[in-house]
Amino acid sequence: MRFCLIILFSHLGFSNVVYAQNNKATDTWYGHIDVGYIASMGSTSGSKETFRGKSALNYKGTYWTQTLTVEGVSVRDEIPATNDTERYLSSYKARHFFGDANFFTLRAQWEKDLLSSSEYQAFVSLGLGKELIKTDKHYLKIETGPGVRHSELRFAAPKDNAIALLSLDYDWKISDNTKFIHKSTVEAGEDNTITRLQHQLKQNITKVVALTINHDYKHDNGLKNTREGVLSIGLNYQF
Repeated sequence: MRFCLIILFSHLGFSNVVYAQNNKATDTWYGHIDVGYIASMGSTSGSKETFRGKSALNYKGTYWTQTLTVEGVSVRDEIPATNDTERYLSSYKARHFFGDANFFTLRAQWEKDLLSSSEYQAFVSLGLGKELIKTDKHYLKIETGPGVRHSELRFAAPKDNAIALLSLDYDWKISDNTKFIHKSTVEAGEDNTITRLQHQLKQNITKVVALTINHDYKHDNGLKNTREGVLSIGLNYQF
């Protein structure tokens, strides 16, 4: 399973390059880099530092829309009895539209979370999606489908499980310079269900730089039943 995932990521990346070289006239590349940070200090809790970084690269071709993202979250404090939050996630998603609002979707994801019971988890999934709302102010889409998840456990043999994936994206253009973004996913499997929520309020400073307030939440109801919430303030650069 591990080798299959590695081969899949390699093939997808190579296909991106080949496709881009063969369709230069219709290429549309865009993306963003998002960095957030909060430092706090208290007389009882000590100091705490929260860091969040995320980068996304999008390619919109004639038949496929593809997105590659890499992100990391870290929360450090001075309390020895508590475990620090630290996780890294990379994902690839491709969408192929048929009709005005319907699309096929392919998704692959790898994550390392120091608070989980796994060294890392990875999955691949196929599904269907639909754009439910698409106006100047509001955009809402939903995706769902089956997949296979590989868990490299720390103190047990690796496991492969079937999962059901549900994803919801919502964008609200509050004004010409202000935007609210919501992303949520549910990865439901036999051993555990992982729920992720991301909220971002973005205020443009220039055409390419924006001030952001971010809230990231993750709940894994597996062996450790972990809940993590991270709040950060940062900058977003669009290219």
